[in-house]
Amino acid sequence: MQIVVLSILLLLPEPAPAWRSDTVREWARTLGEELWRLSESLTKSDQIRIKYKQMNASVKKKDGKQILDSSLRSVSTMLTRKINAVKCIHATAERLAAEFVYDNRTDYTYCSAKYSQFYDEHGTKIEGADEIPKFALNNPHYKDVSLEKDSHFYDINVNTSTSCIHVPTNIYYQETAALNAILWSKQLDEVFINNYKSDPSLVWQYFGSAHGVLRFYPGMPWKKGGADTYDCRVKSWYIEAATCSKDVIVLFDVSGSMTGFKNYVARRTLDALLATLSNNDYVNVYKFNSTILEVVDCFKGLVQATPENVATITDALEPLEDGKKPKVTLEGNANLTTAYIKAFKTLKEERERKQCNVSSTQGCNQLVMLITDYVPGNLTEVFEEHNREVVDNKTYIPVRVFTYLIGKEVTNVREIQWMACLNRGYFVHIHSVEEVQQQVLKYIKVIARPMILEGKDPPPTWTHANIDDTRTKKWDVSKDVEKPDEDKLVTSVAIPAFDKTDKNGNNALLLGVAGTDVPIDSIAKLAQPHQLGVNGYSFIVSNNGYLLLHPLLITSINKELQKNYNSVDFVEVEQVDDGKGPRELGDKIKLLRENLVNAREGSMMEVEVLYHYDNMRRIARVKHDYFFNKLEGTPFSMGISLPMGYGDTELMLKDNPLEAKQGQELVGVNVTTYFDFAYRVHPDWVYCKYHYLEGHESQNAEIEIFKFLVNISRNEIDITKKQYGEQAPSVEFDVNEHCSTTPLGRDDYYCNEDLVKQLVFDAKLSTPYFRTWEATDEERRLAEKYNVSVRFIATSSGMTRWHYIYDDTKNEKVDKEGNRMKEYPGKVFGDHYYNAIEETWYKGAVLQHMIDKESLVIATKLPVLDKIIKSRPPVANKDGDIIITASYAIFYKDGDSKTPAAVVGFQYMFSNFQDIFFKMTESTKGELKCDEDSNYDCYVIDSSGYVVMSKDSKDVGQFFGSVGTGKHTQQVMQSFVEKNVFEYTEVFNYQALCPDSIREVSDANCGFSVDTPLRVVSNFFKWLLVEAFLGIFNIFNCINHTYAVSIHKVYDYVADDSEFLEIETETESNSYESTTTNVPPIKNETKEPKEKEDEKVFSCDHSITLYILNQSHFLDSTGLYVVVNGEEDKCNPPYWATLVTKTNLLLVVLEKGPWTYDGCKEPPKIEPIPTPASRKSSEPCHKLDLGRLPRRPLEGCYTYHDKERNITECGIGSLTRANIVTHICMILLALLVSKLYL
Repeated sequence: MQIVVLSILLLLPEPAPAWRSDTVREWARTLGEELWRLSESLTKSDQIRIKYKQMNASVKKKDGKQILDSSLRSVSTMLTRKINAVKCIHATAERLAAEFVYDNRTDYTYCSAKYSQFYDEHGTKIEGADEIPKFALNNPHYKDVSLEKDSHFYDINVNTSTSCIHVPTNIYYQETAALNAILWSKQLDEVFINNYKSDPSLVWQYFGSAHGVLRFYPGMPWKKGGADTYDCRVKSWYIEAATCSKDVIVLFDVSGSMTGFKNYVARRTLDALLATLSNNDYVNVYKFNSTILEVVDCFKGLVQATPENVATITDALEPLEDGKKPKVTLEGNANLTTAYIKAFKTLKEERERKQCNVSSTQGCNQLVMLITDYVPGNLTEVFEEHNREVVDNKTYIPVRVFTYLIGKEVTNVREIQWMACLNRGYFVHIHSVEEVQQQVLKYIKVIARPMILEGKDPPPTWTHANIDDTRTKKWDVSKDVEKPDEDKLVTSVAIPAFDKTDKNGNNALLLGVAGTDVPIDSIAKLAQPHQLGVNGYSFIVSNNGYLLLHPLLITSINKELQKNYNSVDFVEVEQVDDGKGPRELGDKIKLLRENLVNAREGSMMEVEVLYHYDNMRRIARVKHDYFFNKLEGTPFSMGISLPMGYGDTELMLKDNPLEAKQGQELVGVNVTTYFDFAYRVHPDWVYCKYHYLEGHESQNAEIEIFKFLVNISRNEIDITKKQYGEQAPSVEFDVNEHCSTTPLGRDDYYCNEDLVKQLVFDAKLSTPYFRTWEATDEERRLAEKYNVSVRFIATSSGMTRWHYIYDDTKNEKVDKEGNRMKEYPGKVFGDHYYNAIEETWYKGAVLQHMIDKESLVIATKLPVLDKIIKSRPPVANKDGDIIITASYAIFYKDGDSKTPAAVVGFQYMFSNFQDIFFKMTESTKGELKCDEDSNYDCYVIDSSGYVVMSKDSKDVGQFFGSVGTGKHTQQVMQSFVEKNVFEYTEVFNYQALCPDSIREVSDANCGFSVDTPLRVVSNFFKWLLVEAFLGIFNIFNCINHTYAVSIHKVYDYVADDSEFLEIETETESNSYESTTTNVPPIKNETKEPKEKEDEKVFSCDHSITLYILNQSHFLDSTGLYVVVNGEEDKCNPPYWATLVTKTNLLLVVLEKGPWTYDGCKEPPKIEPIPTPASRKSSEPCHKLDLGRLPRRPLEGCYTYHDKERNITECGIGSLTRANIVTHICMILLALLVSKLYL
């Protein structure tokens, strides 16, 4: 009987094998403890923590409000200095222009940015433009200019003793108005130079005249190559200063008469109009014939005039296939009455929404702009009914009307002119392409009239972020061409200047605009990034909610500047953890944005955020505290975000580490001895700096600080000197006081006292542990076993140090001048990782400490998953192996407070790690193995779900749920999610790009009509009629016609845009050779086929799923890690998983098998996926809800003045004189064409 029972027991299936769980737990414990021992021996983390105590460090609480207030005081003082510099330019310009008397002199010279001869600092001639116009060859008016590289101006060749002049291509410099501006503005050089001497942080200063002449300082050559299309009058700093915010509706004629060249000119006119709009403006374009529709279907009402929205509008009207297939059918008659009514009603709704008072001088600035070739007659009744409002028995005209008549042979000129004159607007007649820019810009002086007539000092205007082109590849003259475009952003402050020669002020003429650029990174440096600490950051938001500064702001992708780079909303980068879907905003983020937009002072505490890092590949669910306030003198707000739990503390030094400067006998060592071997400092942080960089150039940031440290040790430097005093001057601007400030000395400097002391402290603390490695034989064998290459430390002062334990040729030495030396010719650790607290391994280690205080973060490089990114570095290094980085956060505790003081770590090789792991599993008794012949697959994955160790090195860096054969790992990950081992969350990248191919349907505005046989015949007869009409017209007008009939009329129905483009290019290049506005004949050249281009991309939204390991799931009260068992199920194979001791790693062992998992739920993939809205259209329709979020209107904007009634100028009509025969022909032609359209 006993034998039977024993036999049955032996035949029974084994219960869930606890021994396998024990084996997996033992593997994880052995591996983790060995890694921890290795870390302690390499980094000396325990000794460093004790060293902080020995050096008498302590921890203090920091107040986010105080940090912000201190930053704001410094930033506000700096910005006030910039405003005063512009006010000096502005006041001087008005005075110089009023005093100047033009005397037709010919003995003048000036620096022409395009045509002067420039020489470098060695006297070598700098080659200019490839083709120089005849008038510019050996021109005595252009003086020679010598240049030298200036480190303050990014190593660009400049001349700080003079300014240079840029004249737009379509303006001749000897035209009276242009020459006047060149001559009277010459004395602005004195102001430019004095401003720069008083405030050496100033960069480009400039004055743009109302006639397009730009004088800029310091002098330098204009960019080489390509057509020069620059005109200062269409730049945001000029437009915004001169015109204030605007609501604009453009009525674009798409009737049958607007075909061919007229349509081309009309589109160029629209382009020019839209180019004058900025982020502060609202716009829409309606196409009209017998009906009226939005050019972009989803653009209802008014949309913000962001570069992206403007580009969408213009693209909707551009033909397809090199101009040969129209997107918009040109047919029917123009119903202008309906178009005007639609525009006026839309603008009235906008006034009501904004609660604008039409009787106020600071009401809504609203415009209707008509682009057409014909008006049917008098529309006075429409204007009387829809564009007149009576307030207190006084009639107001709320909307200005500007009319743009296209073409040479036109009728009813007086009617279209009166449309503008009766509605506070302006009329222009555009005959050809080269006239477009000049004619369009005339509306600016009309918009500026109320501000000029008001007679008050105009307020400074600040732009949204713009790129400094001189630092980009487009110009290719700067040392930092290869730097990210995010580092090249500037905001411009500008003030309009008025023509004071009109003593009565009745003409209200704009003289020009004065301005200067303010680099955003100079503001960021004053925001005290070192005080914000790890995972803290600052940001600047405009009155529209758009970002000027934010660590997650992306300006370029694939080295291409994005259309929407300066209109990225705050809510598009801040990810609040509220469970909302794409572009759904919760109450907290809306309230935070509203506070910023309205420039309120305050804070929001304990906001749950999804903090992502490592290029949006890793995420943590944390809480942040936000503090914000107005940036005085600007339309911007500044804020800081600090992480809860450690963001409110910082290291405090009780002893001054610089005491050596008071006498060598006190310490017996120079502080530079702490800097005589490998180190890097944060390149964007200011430790000490000279106001004037020229003459104090340093090859890198380390040499720069080393020179200061030498002088500090000699007691020759006062590190308490600040760049700007914290108290912003409250006195009103006075020309005599503020424009004659005492210049700074060439050797004047400034320092950040706390940061310098912290840096010296960290250098002293780290020196004994990272100059060499003191280790036992056992510790060295362990390091050799893992093939450890380098160990490192990074501190809160921005210092990074490293030491290669086997390859001494990579270890740097620093000489007495601060120059670093090493035998190895290539890059070393510090050349790759120099941003200290901003490095991924630093951020991750601190976040890990908040989960498990005594644990390492172990991770590898991750592959780039976004296929639109062209540069995707491999995970493996050049030797085919993979570097694994282990890091550990040292929190220093003082009493009840603690703060992240440093992060230490080391790097080792994947191949050794793999070998160690599999040898460990092979030595285990029993069937549980991880080799190729076993029945199990083994993985080590990190806390974000990425593979760190696998049998196949190609798995490293990949998402665990996507590796291996079959769907085993996928289903194990799904089981992890269900068991709460992993959780996932969805984040959104609202700054992504998508290829056109992902769209599910074609854009509604991209369709084009297919010509029917009837339409082809109709178009042929129209062409014949036009030919006949032009023949008659030429016969009767050959003498009296002011302008010759353009050959383009012949091609109205046959020429395409590509041919017009050739005409336009040729016309621009020869604009100085002729005084006529006629366009040269069309070239008849064979067009070469274009090479295959990259697929077109558009701005879109990505949904990204990120995973988080729930480490608390494995930590129980006994100190033993729980093993998660997955029993065999139809939806997952048997598996065992547990946390690797003292790390962020999860060891997973799963059984191989034939399972197929049909019908089983799968975990979300991690690849970026375009959101459903992004798939519907390449147009930014899904972003339009952002336009409905609160905006703060700009102050000091004048839109109406009673004295405008005294100004009668509203445009000049065509000079064409037509006789009775011409009129008869035109009437007959109109009748015949109308019949053909029916």
